[in-house]
Amino acid sequence: MKKLFPIAVLLTAVLLTAVLLSSCSTQKIEMSQGTWRGIVLLDTNDKSSAMPFLFRYGKDKNNKDEIIIMNADEKIQVTEISYQNDSVFIKLPVFKDEIRASVISKDTIKGIYYHVGSRSKYSMPFVAYSKAAERFEYDGTDPAADLTGRWEMTGDPGDSTEYKMIAEFQQKGKNITGTILTTSGDYRYLDGVVAGEKLVLSTADGTHTLLVKADIINGKLENGFIIGGPKWKDKWIAVKNEKAKLPPSDSVTKLKKDAGVIDFTFTDLNGKRVSLSDEKYKGKPVIVQLMGSWCPNCMDETRLFTELYDTYSPKGLKIIGLCFESADFEESKKRIERFVSQLNAKYDFLYAGEVGKNTKETLPFIEKLNGYPTTLYLDKNHNVVKIHTGFSGPGTGKYYEELKKEVISTIDKLVL
Repeated sequence: MKKLFPIAVLLTAVLLTAVLLSSCSTQKIEMSQGTWRGIVLLDTNDKSSAMPFLFRYGKDKNNKDEIIIMNADEKIQVTEISYQNDSVFIKLPVFKDEIRASVISKDTIKGIYYHVGSRSKYSMPFVAYSKAAERFEYDGTDPAADLTGRWEMTGDPGDSTEYKMIAEFQQKGKNITGTILTTSGDYRYLDGVVAGEKLVLSTADGTHTLLVKADIINGKLENGFIIGGPKWKDKWIAVKNEKAKLPPSDSVTKLKKDAGVIDFTFTDLNGKRVSLSDEKYKGKPVIVQLMGSWCPNCMDETRLFTELYDTYSPKGLKIIGLCFESADFEESKKRIERFVSQLNAKYDFLYAGEVGKNTKETLPFIEKLNGYPTTLYLDKNHNVVKIHTGFSGPGTGKYYEELKKEVISTIDKLVL
């Protein structure tokens, strides 16, 4: 069968230089309004790593530039769009990722997708075309199977690093959506197509740039890859298993046996040292959220906590986000402030140091931190009554609704 990406598009993306933002032209070219297909080449050494996504470009009610990124049921509004001569700069919301491109014509832009992670920064070639009808190029081949349902996934099969995941897919004709759940959360809204014996999905949400693909062989998913960037390329296989489960979220991260009453001291965004033992938190139930402003599952959890905070803060509940960022406080502060502002979060956020560092000094009461977010629910005496690692966001559907009910039930008990 034909490739899902036309080879000309792949070669165009591969040949993009790292910087295409200078030009002798000083005249702004207006981009065409309508639906565009953006393509990010996740790995310049791999032509098959071209990851497409759809976005609409137009004007908001105030006649200002607006982009809406579309991943399945998710719609992400982008309003930080600026022009300099014939170049356009698109800052994606909440996180620090950015598109920097030259407007070649009203229907084509080319440049780089600049990614800023927890401890890494890199750029990837980017191109986008207007008048897009589909996320993936499709040659009309009928799907070989309906992949709707739950799949037990094995990452890095056969290696010492082998790990388990669960995929949930919903397929209608050739179109397929879903997500992948892991012990630390989910891959949010995946959107794609099944063509013949090929499965491909993608998502672009401001921090994830994900391409997921596999072959359908004898009812199984084989030769799978998850590609998230130039250094993230995991193999996977999967079998359909409606009873597949991940380890319980409350068993992933554990306290030390002699942990006792929890306390810690970190720096707030004004540079002031704040302790859990401060008067503000004494005698109050506290949710301690171990997180990062770079973490998409932390974003989903923060949205839920922000929603619940108005209801439960009058009943005494406190929430503290412990943000693990870069080693640079000032840089981290800007990232946290952007995260908090764009999510309209109303609770407290503290800088907890560099992500990935040994937690024996910063969180000596934890045996081992195994993922972000990890959330500690403390009673009024600051004893841990529950630990939850990971967060299944809205993209997981029923799993999110079940988790939301569980969170509310836990908080109800804390504030009694």
